[in-house]
Amino acid sequence: MKKFDPIIEKYKNKGVSAENIEYAIDSVKDGTKRELILENLTADYRGMNAGDATRLLEELFVANGGEFKKENRGGYFTGAFLLLIGLACGYYIFHVFTYGGVLIRPILVSLLAILGTLGGIASIILALLGAYREDDDLSDE
Repeated sequence: MKKFDPIIEKYKNKGVSAENIEYAIDSVKDGTKRELILENLTADYRGMNAGDATRLLEELFVANGGEFKKENRGGYFTGAFLLLIGLACGYYIFHVFTYGGVLIRPILVSLLAILGTLGGIASIILALLGAYREDDDLSDE
């Protein structure tokens, strides 16, 4: 919370209520979309103007480490899981051919090794590029 203290003081001095600031901080930490936070901050019951809300969010996102900090987790987890499967199958194939033995279900193991490794690498690269970010649709209307 220390990283947000200067921002809290700055906006309290501007006349923004502590409730609005706390809501914005919690929403940014939870990874809520920018448009949804702005919509809630500028709603009638909160009473912030759009300019102050936008500036507050900009500063909070910078202090928190970025707007899309939590949105790519699915791509990283999927990529790591596929990569782990692919490398484990690849190691199994290597071990059988190096030390001898019978390769159980060779086609399946080979496919898992190739597709798991390539799929894992591709998924991690796509996550780094932002392919797993949510779209901009705020409602299901």
